[in-house]
Amino acid sequence: MRLLRPVLWGSAFGGAVYWLLRYFRPRHSTLVLNEKVVIITGASSGIGRALAFAFARRAAKVVLVARRADRLEAVRREIEPYISDVLVIPADVTDDTQLQHVVQRTLETFGQIDILVNNAGLMCGGLLQDQPPDRIEQILAVNLGAVIRLTQLVLPHMLANHQGYIMNVGSGLGRTAMPTFAPYVASKYGLSGFSDALRRELAKTGVYVTLVLPGWTHTEMIPVEVEDLLERYGYHIEHPDDAAERAVLGLVRGQHEVILGGLFSWIGIMTERYVPFLVWLYWRLWLTPEWIATMSKIR
Repeated sequence: MRLLRPVLWGSAFGGAVYWLLRYFRPRHSTLVLNEKVVIITGASSGIGRALAFAFARRAAKVVLVARRADRLEAVRREIEPYISDVLVIPADVTDDTQLQHVVQRTLETFGQIDILVNNAGLMCGGLLQDQPPDRIEQILAVNLGAVIRLTQLVLPHMLANHQGYIMNVGSGLGRTAMPTFAPYVASKYGLSGFSDALRRELAKTGVYVTLVLPGWTHTEMIPVEVEDLLERYGYHIEHPDDAAERAVLGLVRGQHEVILGGLFSWIGIMTERYVPFLVWLYWRLWLTPEWIATMSKIR
């Protein structure tokens, strides 16, 4: 055991130094959002809607993408006082033809794509055996498959211009595995890995990747009874406007990863990263019938 101690201390010190360098000395960015063209998926509600406001307030040209045309039009009317260059494109992000249309229409209208925000997402809670198979397929298709494909469609334009920014809105559950959300966690872990791998792939190309990890957020996906239980467990429920503002600031500052959701979420991610046994122990104690029943209400 004595022989292992130097190794353990060395690993811990190395991890601490790595984290400090990564998060306190991010890549310097000269990004100015004025007149930049931003595509935002899932822009009709929640964090996507809030991101539309955050970019519009900074004079970016905003392309709103989601399935519900009426909701997109409502968002367009709300942000028009900030910026008149708003393009609404109703689309299902799991349909390849519609994704191609989003890219083509954006380029025809604005002539460029500077920032892609992959925000569209679905969630389902409960034990794996109780989750509908078709819902699981939707979660994987929207949360991961659509992100990869839309990024693939946008990248040639960014690479040709030697500049671009990709913001992938993942989840804190993409870095820490919470029970009763196995398919959702799988999709978000996949998105985190995709973002990390793509960032390394695009090194020195002028195209940058920012991964945003929201915690629990006030959105229409989360029922009130779920929020109540989460707060009893110590989780902070963040407002979409606050999450969006911090996400955009992280993008502008050149951060590789933006952790949201308050101190509890940050501690959970860091513990999962460096001391996963403690997370395992936590859920052995706190995975209760009440938790399972309440999280099953997320559909």
